[in-house]
Amino acid sequence: MQLTDVGLLSHLLAAAGFAALAVAALWRQQKTTSLLCLTVASATTAAWALVFVMVIRDPYTWSFWLSPAETIRSAAWIAFLVAVLRPTWQLDDRLRSSFVIAGGMGFVIALQLALDLLGASAGVLAGDRSMTGQLFLIMRLSVAVSGLVLVHNLYQNTDVQSRGGVRLLAIGLGGLFVYDLNFYTLAFLLPPPSSDLFNIRGAVNTITVPLLLFSAREAWVARIQVSRQVVFHTLSFSMIGFYLIAMAMLAYGLRLVSGDWGRLLQITFLFGTATMGTIVAVSPRFRAALRVQIAKNFFTYKYDYRLEWLRFISTVSRTGSNERAGALHERVIQAVCMVLDSPGGVLFIPEDDNLAPIAEWNVNGTKAESIPRKSNLVQFIEARQRIIDFDELRAGQGDYQTIIAPDWAQLNPRVWLGVPLFHLDSLAGFIILERTVARRVLNWEDYDLLRTLGRQAASYIAESSTQMALDEAAKFDEFNRRFAFIMHDIKNLVSQLSLVARNAQRHADNPAYRADMVKTLQNSVGKMNDLLARLSQHQGGRPDPKWHLVDIPLLLAQVIAVKQQAHQPLTLDTTAVESEPAQCVAGDGGQIEQLFLHLVQNAIDASASDAPIAVVATTEAGDIVVRIEDRGRGMSSRFIRQELFQPFRSTKPGGFGIGAYEVREIARAHGGRLDVVSREGEGTIFTIALPAAGEPGRTIMQVAAQ
Repeated sequence: MQLTDVGLLSHLLAAAGFAALAVAALWRQQKTTSLLCLTVASATTAAWALVFVMVIRDPYTWSFWLSPAETIRSAAWIAFLVAVLRPTWQLDDRLRSSFVIAGGMGFVIALQLALDLLGASAGVLAGDRSMTGQLFLIMRLSVAVSGLVLVHNLYQNTDVQSRGGVRLLAIGLGGLFVYDLNFYTLAFLLPPPSSDLFNIRGAVNTITVPLLLFSAREAWVARIQVSRQVVFHTLSFSMIGFYLIAMAMLAYGLRLVSGDWGRLLQITFLFGTATMGTIVAVSPRFRAALRVQIAKNFFTYKYDYRLEWLRFISTVSRTGSNERAGALHERVIQAVCMVLDSPGGVLFIPEDDNLAPIAEWNVNGTKAESIPRKSNLVQFIEARQRIIDFDELRAGQGDYQTIIAPDWAQLNPRVWLGVPLFHLDSLAGFIILERTVARRVLNWEDYDLLRTLGRQAASYIAESSTQMALDEAAKFDEFNRRFAFIMHDIKNLVSQLSLVARNAQRHADNPAYRADMVKTLQNSVGKMNDLLARLSQHQGGRPDPKWHLVDIPLLLAQVIAVKQQAHQPLTLDTTAVESEPAQCVAGDGGQIEQLFLHLVQNAIDASASDAPIAVVATTEAGDIVVRIEDRGRGMSSRFIRQELFQPFRSTKPGGFGIGAYEVREIARAHGGRLDVVSREGEGTIFTIALPAAGEPGRTIMQVAAQ
């Protein structure tokens, strides 16, 4: 490969830049292992650049040392990354992991140095496609992939709030390894390698010096936090990268030994292995097994409890537009199964004398049946509050005394664990987990986490049950509330019919009275049908869409005509309204009639038989105002303020105590108001103001358009 003056200049810049970086790192007062490794890596890179310069000046003496210098340079940067990541990986406490990492990297570097000493690099730079040359390129690619994986791990393990300097460090080192990966990939696929890319490497590497220099001001180790997800993805990417490299090497060997059919077999083999690798990578069994190995070899504890807790809460709390009854139970099962990578489970809830399977999630082959509460299994769970290992139970092992698993669990090896759900030391449920996709041995940490999540799941289930009970009680309360109003209205109808029955004895022979009595009975039957409709559970609180214009003077005349039969000194004055064009209100005529019947009847009940009661209708500021004035017992201001409108409080014998409350609610529903003025011993004035709608004959749509 031709080395040019561009290569000479670019590598002189690299030598000067990395030498300055080494001095700057060494000059810092606080010496740490990571800074010393940075110093060594920078000095090694400067030495590599100087070797390149010397090769251009004296190729016969220095060419042999160029490739080993690059190998040592790459090894120094990887060692620097490992030194930075060492505290987060806890390599000082995990000798096995330290040995694996050191052994693997040492083997790759030693193999590269051996190939360097055999002169493989010279053949590669000249376009040699021999097995040794291909192995040399694959080793270079492996180092570049390893460096990028470590850079990714470094960046992802850093706290998001503290990625300033680490971001620069990751960009700088990532740039070094990305350039090497690109250069040697092209050399592997399109030999010989590009001389331009080879000569310009020094200048490209020099660009990263300012980034590394500024990043050296940061305390990398203090800002790095370990993350199981990062380790999982890092190892996954590493395995995929090395798998592809290995398959590429095998494909190249297949091409060499297969003659004319070599390229066809090579392409077919690469496609097949890539497909197989993808299937393995996305396999739940592979992912579960990898998580188990990560927990065993990289961390002191098997679980990231913060992550597990947040994932559990997120799963159980998740709702959607298709939320349905029982969905919470399924989410609880899913949240517990995800902890151990269990594929599915069944939830049992106490129901009468059994634990009944009321929900399941992703179950495959487990046909669960109810478990009697008096069975020794349930009694053992309630007494010991422990996780049930059905493998031990079936084998007669463990401290399970004489407990026998149910037949459906005894005969099904997929039934794996039983997790009790306790709420306030009371059994709220029981979850059966199917066997995990990757074999795993449980220890105290698994059991403690499952017990904790079981209690949390029990609290969700108990809260859900309580909410359902409250909703049901609210429905009954609403039904009872409507029924109370209905009973109050029925009482008024009974009073009206009783009056008709008493008068019938004296006026039965009067044709006019009989006609009026029939009309009253028909009116009462209609009102009773309306009351039954209001009692229906489908009746909502919205205004009746059949509202119409109600003639207030006419309605008051009908009410007074009925009530005068019980109280003769009852008078009505509607002249002020009849002279106005707007003498109607929009609303439910039956409810408005009930409103006035309540108030007039209250006035009658509070007055002596000969005491006058006046009903006067006027118009004020667009409202029809009706005043009902009596000279009865009256009420105190305290009673009006604290008790009058409180439902189910009555001063009348046999009263329901909801008349005034219902009157006020009817007035409010029609956009009006109810005012009360009263003095004890002097009487009471009820004032009803309803918004006027206009003249009779107009439709409710016309009123709405107004």
